[in-house]
Amino acid sequence: MNKSNRFTIFFILFFLLASGVFAQDLSGYDIMRLADERYTGDTAQYKLTMTLSSGRGAPRIREVSYYFKGYGDTDKILMVFQSPRDVAGTGYLSFSYDDESKDDDMWLYLPAMRRVRRITGSGKNDSFMGTDFTYEDMGSRSLSRDTFAFRREESIDGEACRMVEAKPKDRSDPYGRRVIWVRKDSNIIAAVDYYDRQDKLLKTLRVSGIQKIDDIWTALKMEMSNVQNKHSTRIEMSEIQFNIPLDDTLFAVTTLERGNLR
Repeated sequence: MNKSNRFTIFFILFFLLASGVFAQDLSGYDIMRLADERYTGDTAQYKLTMTLSSGRGAPRIREVSYYFKGYGDTDKILMVFQSPRDVAGTGYLSFSYDDESKDDDMWLYLPAMRRVRRITGSGKNDSFMGTDFTYEDMGSRSLSRDTFAFRREESIDGEACRMVEAKPKDRSDPYGRRVIWVRKDSNIIAAVDYYDRQDKLLKTLRVSGIQKIDDIWTALKMEMSNVQNKHSTRIEMSEIQFNIPLDDTLFAVTTLERGNLR
């Protein structure tokens, strides 16, 4: 075997070995960064059906229009409640920033009061419209707010995932820690367990119906269950459209203030 062939074989073996090491050497932060930076389209529009269940009485169902638009370093989301009548016309607007030093900006328009309320501070930990999601759960959480540790690889619903434990740096955070499963094939979050400050399981999030739509990995269903009060919220997505024209004025606080959201 000549030197050229030996060098070529050595290079290929080195590359394969190195690739294997690097693939397994992702830190918890690396895994969460891949999930955070996952491509979700430049714009998106779909319908949400929220089903709130307590085990007592009939479930409450809410229909919501959802709009998303990316602006490079800022992602903007508008949600408009269409039914039932008591919440119809309620609007929620949020701005999420790539700058990890900046918290999300959030506003809620309440048609009964005809005013916009800014969600700030501890208010972001309140229930979002009576659901089992908080306002912060509905937005994006800056990676700089937590420390991450990769725990192990584990399957969720038959799909290979990486399990990451996230602990908040701020002791006033309502969650003591979160255990997160990120799918290896798509970097989409498949499940989250939320623990309270006493390290007791508080809530579980399970994501299903994960598939590619317009070549974008999309979750069609998610369910947040509060294991302590036995309440749950299921969100199902339909009429999904990606990368369609959406007017910038849709994502303005002044649009909320005018109250013309139906």
